[in-house]
Amino acid sequence: MRKTILCCLSLVVGFSLLAQKKPTFDPPAPSSSAVQIRVNALKRTGTALPTFNGTNIESINNQTNGGVLGQLIHGEAFEESVDVDFLGLPTENYVQMYVVLDETRTPHFLSEANTYYPIKWNNIGDKYDFNRSEVYDSYYSAKEIQKVGPFRFHGRFIIWDSIPARYQKILHERLNGDRQISRYWRKTPGDDALGRFTLRRGDAYMGRQGQLITRTGGSGEFGLMNFGLNKQGMDIQGGKPYEGVLRVKSNGAERIFLSLRDSEGKILAEKEFPLAGDGSWEKVEFELTPSGSDPKGGFGIALRDNGEVELGYVYLQAGQWGRVEGMPLRKGMVDALKKQGIKTMRYNGSMVDCSYDGHLYRWKKMIGPMDERRVCYRDGFNPYSTHTFGIIEFLELAEAVGAEAMVGMNINENYEDIRDFVEYVNGDVSTKWGALRAAHGHPKPFNLKMIQVHNEQTISEGYVEGMKKFARAAWEVDPQMNIITSLNFYGEGAYDRGTRRYELSLELFKWFIEQGKADRMGWDPHFDGTVGFASDKGYFEKIMGITLQRNLLEDTGHKLHLYPMEENGSRCDWDRGLAHAHNWNALQRYADCFTWLGTANTFQPHRQHYMWDQGRIHYTSDAIWFQPSAYEDEMMSSPWLPVVLESSSSDDRLLDVLAKADEAGNMLRIFVVNLADGPQKAVIDVEGFRPRGKAETWTIGDCELTDYNTEEDKTAVAPVTGTVKSGRKMEYTFPRFSYTVITLRK
Repeated sequence: MRKTILCCLSLVVGFSLLAQKKPTFDPPAPSSSAVQIRVNALKRTGTALPTFNGTNIESINNQTNGGVLGQLIHGEAFEESVDVDFLGLPTENYVQMYVVLDETRTPHFLSEANTYYPIKWNNIGDKYDFNRSEVYDSYYSAKEIQKVGPFRFHGRFIIWDSIPARYQKILHERLNGDRQISRYWRKTPGDDALGRFTLRRGDAYMGRQGQLITRTGGSGEFGLMNFGLNKQGMDIQGGKPYEGVLRVKSNGAERIFLSLRDSEGKILAEKEFPLAGDGSWEKVEFELTPSGSDPKGGFGIALRDNGEVELGYVYLQAGQWGRVEGMPLRKGMVDALKKQGIKTMRYNGSMVDCSYDGHLYRWKKMIGPMDERRVCYRDGFNPYSTHTFGIIEFLELAEAVGAEAMVGMNINENYEDIRDFVEYVNGDVSTKWGALRAAHGHPKPFNLKMIQVHNEQTISEGYVEGMKKFARAAWEVDPQMNIITSLNFYGEGAYDRGTRRYELSLELFKWFIEQGKADRMGWDPHFDGTVGFASDKGYFEKIMGITLQRNLLEDTGHKLHLYPMEENGSRCDWDRGLAHAHNWNALQRYADCFTWLGTANTFQPHRQHYMWDQGRIHYTSDAIWFQPSAYEDEMMSSPWLPVVLESSSSDDRLLDVLAKADEAGNMLRIFVVNLADGPQKAVIDVEGFRPRGKAETWTIGDCELTDYNTEEDKTAVAPVTGTVKSGRKMEYTFPRFSYTVITLRK
């Protein structure tokens, strides 16, 4: 536990240093004179790879369940305590507030508004409950008090003694009465049937508690319903089959009823399933085809006879009509990633380095049928997560998108398990683990080439040894496997020559060189998604790893491969869009420095974020749409132009310029970011390229920095296309706060 706390606190310190040193952005006023833009189509300055358009996904259930994963149920393992719906919080606050129990069953409110201050559950990392005294020990600094609705969290908790009396009364009734219902579930309509709901701890199917339904009398059904992610509804489409599996234990109940329902609880499809009642965890596989549609529908589990069942796990997904064939993936999400042009995907995050149950985050617990992965663990961003979406589902996602994959693994995986993992994902069916992969439904090897060791660390002797362990074990099976760091360059002079961090970096890189595998070591430094980041050249080069790359090249004669896979931010609006555009231009001007580039985080349920509002594809139960930065990726990839050309701006404080062309030299694009708070005139001089016809224009922005795409207006900030007269010299006025792409063709 001490190790988990220290690694998370180091992350907090890193972000604090970044916040102290990162450049600020004060929008400049436009100039009355025209900015001179020059492009030399005859001079190539670098090669931009398609692998620059990448993304990152973390194992947080609100990025997967109801999103990219077919799973429509939220709260699938019934691990959450009672709901906080009685607080009447708006959705954006509701998702941040949980009820948790300490080891004496005393309830406290837990805030998920800032998860970088870890919960001190106890001093031993492999226990589930925390010592009550430690509830008082988890704190923020005074300036970081978190406000969640009307509540002020001075730490991660509002302890029982500080909860207002009216809420104490409700909590006492819910935790001790006949309506003990796990957070994401609610009672079926009607009060004619009699019974009770109980959250029972110990001997659960998955995690530490199970949900009991006990029917004792009356008429009609007695049961529970689930309405998907944060109770926002499931998109139930009439006439189309849905399928799933339930793990249930019967105590006297001879049958159970499973159903699909509309938003009012009306049954759209229902089937009865017999139960053996022999005390075992039974597996009920089902298919339901609803008679009608409802974009905010739900799923029901009920008894119609007296008896008792304990619910352990439930999975529900659309039939093949709504998924990528053979995979548990939502087709619309995969299509959105393809449309965005994503070519590389990283799977890593808080579940690796700040999971409170890090010992449970192991790849061998993530394989086989989802309902047999009997793990429920405390994640960095979720009080409780399962392995329903894990490394294997991520690899299937990358495969479906047509992207290359990078998989983050916990540094504490042992040598044998690392070796077995590589055989599982890359071995043919004649190998032990390759055969098991085939038995699990994927005969073809995944051909994974990137394994990342832990997440967002500071280099140390232990980390260096961990990198070596992963390399030796992986190369036993696949000598071409790349081993990637996750080490950020935060702090003044963090990896400068003469520092211990640089010495360790040099030692690690030299070890790979000695193995004859200098090209198999990569470095993933995460970077900043704010507008001013790319404007400070020295800071930019240090944070992106370019400075370290140059120094190592001088000291070893070998070039370090850079894979910066997280452009991080805290927002999804046009401020982030403008920043992403500015980064796109700067990063490709340094094209030869990078191997992959990526942006965090991909998916976000609309207005249901915990602490970062940076998702670039937003979704509800029945809709998927882009935020501004995703439109920019789509444009950059349609088509991808690899040739970076010499370009300049006479005032790059106002207009930031990138020029690219295809290999044949038939298409040339000029990418211009207007950082000014007003329209800016420019004269564009293109040497060595004679265009034909009119130039095509594509522009996004020209709005407030706080504007973004909402459920009510999904294209509030979206591209506008047009044409302009082309020639050797062109005059053009770029709108305020905008990103414009001018396409010239021969």
